[in-house]
Amino acid sequence: MVEIIIEGINKLGQGGFLMIALLFCSLFVHAIIFERIYNLRKEKLIPSRFISRIYRVLEKDNPKRALSMCESRPGPLTNILKVGIENRNLSEAEIKAVIDLAAKPEKSKLNKYMSVLSFIGAVAVLIGLLGTVLGLFLSFTAVFKSVSRPETTAKIASGISIALLTTVAGLAVAIPSIIAHTYFITKIENIINDMTRHSLAIVRYFTTGDLNRYEKENEEDEEQDFEKSEE
Repeated sequence: MVEIIIEGINKLGQGGFLMIALLFCSLFVHAIIFERIYNLRKEKLIPSRFISRIYRVLEKDNPKRALSMCESRPGPLTNILKVGIENRNLSEAEIKAVIDLAAKPEKSKLNKYMSVLSFIGAVAVLIGLLGTVLGLFLSFTAVFKSVSRPETTAKIASGISIALLTTVAGLAVAIPSIIAHTYFITKIENIINDMTRHSLAIVRYFTTGDLNRYEKENEEDEEQDFEKSEE
């Protein structure tokens, strides 16, 4: 194990200072990926059973209890529902406007670090390309400046080594970054769609008193979650 670590450090050193930059990029990317995996869990952001309980409390004409439930479990959806409940006496258009306003910061929180992930992926490719150009430059410089053939061969090999190492390292950082960015963006869009559906449900409830459609959809979600847990 120690030998592998030492060999890895030696390889890192052979790649030059650009490998240090790529190492930090890799650390940032993996930190963001693990943080987003943990914080973008659907059961955390859209707890369907808990939301169903809030609606049952509202049906019993107990908005204060529903508000306290939202406050006890803060999250993107419960924060939006809380705003809707607090402004339940407004007109339909006004409730929609208030909920849309409350949803904007929640959507921004969901998209947290996405631009950073995309930026690091693009920069990692450019750093790898810079390493390729730098390595080739060193190799060609050695051809023109060196007199001794063994010395020339060694410098050419060193330049090519830098070119290959930085190229591979740049791609190794960029590929997971791009894949993760695409995956998280898709997941965030699905979460936002669910939040929009629930927001429309609460507007409909306060304007028409209809919760049948929401309860049917929620039961289907619970059945899907149960089937997944069984698998």
